[in-house]
Amino acid sequence: MKELSGKKLAAEIKAALIKEVKELKAQTGAAPHLIVLQYGEDAASKAYAGRIEKNCEAIGIEFEYQQFIDQPEKFKARLKEANEDDQITSIMVQQPLPAELKDSLEMINPQKDIEGITSASLGKLFVGLETLNPATAEACMEILDYYDIPIKGQRAVVVGRSNIVGKPVSILLQQKHATVTMCHSRTRDLEWELKNADIVVAAVGRAEMIKGEMLNKDSIVIDVGTNFIEGKLLGDVDYDSAAEKVKAITPVPGGVGTVTNQVLMRNIVKSFKNLHKIK
Repeated sequence: MKELSGKKLAAEIKAALIKEVKELKAQTGAAPHLIVLQYGEDAASKAYAGRIEKNCEAIGIEFEYQQFIDQPEKFKARLKEANEDDQITSIMVQQPLPAELKDSLEMINPQKDIEGITSASLGKLFVGLETLNPATAEACMEILDYYDIPIKGQRAVVVGRSNIVGKPVSILLQQKHATVTMCHSRTRDLEWELKNADIVVAAVGRAEMIKGEMLNKDSIVIDVGTNFIEGKLLGDVDYDSAAEKVKAITPVPGGVGTVTNQVLMRNIVKSFKNLHKIK
């Protein structure tokens, strides 16, 4: 079994971004600028924003964070201002959001939508146009490419159908000419699908749901899961049993999540370049 660690790949992306941001600052006199807007007091969201801030600082990206509590109109007004502010080149709206603010995600300027979550961004992805792809889905593809794993003609099974991972990664795999099956909670025979897959992307959000006996010996497994159970980070795949069975697998932690962090930073740099019309 080969472990598909994301650490070296993430370090390479980070090093390239540090160099590129320095060059962009010299060329334009400005730096990429991210604003993160949070509504409510979700502790996990706030902690995630803190990790993003550290990544931004390491690369030279300007970072701004604002939190709103019981002020929906002020939240929307600040989002509108960020859209119109030329100095702010990237916007991230932290989730979860209350029902009355769900529509605010669609307010994000698609050119500043670094998470690729607006319908405009997802629509471009669907038809194969250049856009800022959801970072986790893009990270899955980066890992497959980094380890020279063939995709063309392969049977890929994606477990999970969210708009930020499952659906986007299935589209990206199709664009690379894989034959893709999307599975979910109502899939009739998940084990059959998995046993017949060359590539498995696990993005269902259930800790260690996929066991080694459900996979075949030639499977390449990309585990997107981030489940905290009793203080421990676990993937959607039971790593120990899968590692004894499959050809290669990403670890959790140290796999997809590590690369996702740097792909998100790259999206911030891309949005800056797009807004400044830099190729």
